[in-house]
Amino acid sequence: MIEIAPENERLLLTAMREGKVVLALGAGASATSTNVRGDKVRQGRSLAELLAVKVGLSYAEDELPEVISAVVGPRLSHAQFIQVLRDEYTRVSPSAELQRLLNYTWHRIYTWNIDDALSNTAHAVQRRRYFNGLADKVSAREGHEYLQIVHLHGESQKPEHGFIFSQADYNARLNRNEHDWYRELAADCVLHTPVFIGSRLNEPILSAELDRARPPSAPGLGLAFLVTPDTFTEVQLSSFNTRNICVIQATLEDFVAWLEAKIGGAITPIDVLRENNAFGAKLVSNTTVSAADLDAAKYIVLRDWRSAQGEGDKLGGSTRRREARSFLEGTAPTWRLVSTNIPVWLQRTESLLRAMTDAIRDRERCFVCHGQAGSGKTTALMQCLLRFSRENEGSIIYELRSDIRSLRAALQLISRLHKTEHVVLYIRDAFIFGDSFAEDVLGIDPGRITIVTSARSGEWRDHIERRIETFTKTFVYERFGPNDFEPLVERLVDYVPAPDFLKLSQPEKLEKLRSSKSQLLIALRETTASERFSDVITKEFLGLPDDDCRYLAIIVGLSTLARSGIKESEAKAAYERIFTKRNFEQCLLALEGIVSKDSGGRLWARHELYVRHIIENVCDINVIIASIIEVLRTYTKYKIPVVKSVSRLDSLLFKFLLNHNFTSELARRRHAKEEGRAIYEEFEVEFQLDGHFWLQYGQYLVSIGRDEEALSILNKSIRAYSDNPYAVHAYADLQLKVAAKRPYYDSVTEKLIGDAVKTLEGQLAYAALDWDQYPIVTLSEKYVGAMIKHNKNEKAKELATQYYRELEKIVRFNAAKPLQVARERLLHYISTGRWYQGSLPKFEENPKAQPRVGSRAKRGQRTN
Repeated sequence: MIEIAPENERLLLTAMREGKVVLALGAGASATSTNVRGDKVRQGRSLAELLAVKVGLSYAEDELPEVISAVVGPRLSHAQFIQVLRDEYTRVSPSAELQRLLNYTWHRIYTWNIDDALSNTAHAVQRRRYFNGLADKVSAREGHEYLQIVHLHGESQKPEHGFIFSQADYNARLNRNEHDWYRELAADCVLHTPVFIGSRLNEPILSAELDRARPPSAPGLGLAFLVTPDTFTEVQLSSFNTRNICVIQATLEDFVAWLEAKIGGAITPIDVLRENNAFGAKLVSNTTVSAADLDAAKYIVLRDWRSAQGEGDKLGGSTRRREARSFLEGTAPTWRLVSTNIPVWLQRTESLLRAMTDAIRDRERCFVCHGQAGSGKTTALMQCLLRFSRENEGSIIYELRSDIRSLRAALQLISRLHKTEHVVLYIRDAFIFGDSFAEDVLGIDPGRITIVTSARSGEWRDHIERRIETFTKTFVYERFGPNDFEPLVERLVDYVPAPDFLKLSQPEKLEKLRSSKSQLLIALRETTASERFSDVITKEFLGLPDDDCRYLAIIVGLSTLARSGIKESEAKAAYERIFTKRNFEQCLLALEGIVSKDSGGRLWARHELYVRHIIENVCDINVIIASIIEVLRTYTKYKIPVVKSVSRLDSLLFKFLLNHNFTSELARRRHAKEEGRAIYEEFEVEFQLDGHFWLQYGQYLVSIGRDEEALSILNKSIRAYSDNPYAVHAYADLQLKVAAKRPYYDSVTEKLIGDAVKTLEGQLAYAALDWDQYPIVTLSEKYVGAMIKHNKNEKAKELATQYYRELEKIVRFNAAKPLQVARERLLHYISTGRWYQGSLPKFEENPKAQPRVGSRAKRGQRTN
């Protein structure tokens, strides 16, 4: 009978029910399976004996790596060796206990075995995906409905990819940096509950991986389990205990029988969803669910004031003070914290509640609260949702987690479950869902779901508004007011240590807050620090213990700017290529209060406002570039195109770090054009088939004036992914720019213009007008401009008139700024004959002076 401490048993069984157990299978997992001849699958020494005897050598308990070295090559050809492996390890019949193991839902299964027993199991509660750890790129998990099985040391069915049989083979892979799946295993062992099943503790790779995954110096690791029939000395058991490894002395058959006795014969993905998600539990009890439904459902979280308040009531003592201070200094709000009185109910929040309530009762499709970064809009919106839940008993409120793959899938799932009920769906940040937001929302019948979300003012104005304004009610969350000063001062006194501020009289404290003209976050920090916000942040960053801490702060800070956060495992991988003294865990501890982890295991810096100041004004540019490069390097393990191989948030971070607008603005501010270019040059080989990479690279070269080089790079983007309209547009735009700069209107210039115009007019004819690059704007500005540059004035006037008329039609239903500016530029040229490449001159407001297009303006007449 298995002996295990009650608290360890509870932890393991809870992790099993939640689908959070990672299996790592050693030789013992296959020990009772049989090969094609009906014999037990050979273990290491048995295979070593077979090879030695096959070539006429006596065998004396020699280790397998030693035998392979002596036999393969000198006495046995490589082809003969592969045939031995095929004979012994293909068409393996899995043991009954191995088959029963797949009746449970696992986070992932890793195996050091090369046999195909797992492939030959007849039944499993999860759909299986197989990966060769020596050949296949890492793949993001698809949810509990799919089980990834990773053969870390190769497969007998695929000998062409090689094998790992020895410590030397393993080290060679590490030294060549060819161990991405090992890193995934190590990361899974930190984030989830690992169960190692093996028959011999002295298996070199198993031992090495235990050391990698559970380093003795790493604090805060959860419990791991080692299932083996071996016995251990007191010293060995003490060593395991130090590394938080619980030893279960049992065979695989014993372990499976114990699971069946404790939690039944199976745990399906549906069981996991039912156990851990209120929405999922209701879904599976009311309708038939598909694999896609299971994946979407786990991102939909039920929110109500009772559960939030229940968590908030548990917040006390030092934990309450720590979380309150962290929140007041910029850390993102949680539902637990928002349910308490720590956040002030600001005067503006009362107006927000009324506007949101009206939108919900009117069953609007969407309600957006927009305001500046640091204004408190996210906290206020969460407060309003909890208040609405309390005042409207029976209301249904869900939150959609940002990492969901498809917004549309979530909306359809909610609609199916609540066929007659109105639902409120909270999305923390509208920006996360990009260009597809409007299309996804309009795919659901009106009156079914009201989406409540927030947006930054600039992003709302420049990108989001024109796409969703026709079906959205909005609210502008403005600066806090005089009625808010007193409760804000009270929170600062209660939770933020600031001796100088505490010494002030109440009127002086109120005046200090009143005198700040900034948004809420900055005002609170300036009030308690008695310094400008920028000076406070600068001192805090420069005052970190060492460069290692500053590197990790920047790595996490970049992901905060991207609004994605970063997985702890990826931050660790990037950091470990840079650090000099502190290990990752020590550095993370030193950054407490600056870096925090959310419920999904992603790391975030305190607030975007802090990070932006540090990156734009304080941190050494080489530190920033190195950090960007090392985070991007963590994506080289994925299949191309990267954005389709990773989660939504990981994709968002990847695109942000490559974004030419971000890198070119950074380079411009720091006078570091070539340093910025290094980001792209570093990955010309690894990302050579990724069209998005070449697109951003080319546009960065354009931004620093390397137009001729950029033409070649953008052409690579199109060759890598010819269906990307952004790349096609960028290439045509640059062709016109290069043509305009050429000294003569020769055959080369004419071809550049002709090719570009053909492309852009094709896009204009078929492209929807919901993206940020408008072909009509490029034609209006670059094509007309090129004609003027080369003195083709009659053609330029003809084109200007044609494009102005087209723009007049477009701006009636799309008032985006680029369209308005292009229209005004053409009007000015048609009216005056003067062409402005840069900003247009200011004109008098005189509508009567605007000429009819196609007529000649009176000499000297000024126009709108």
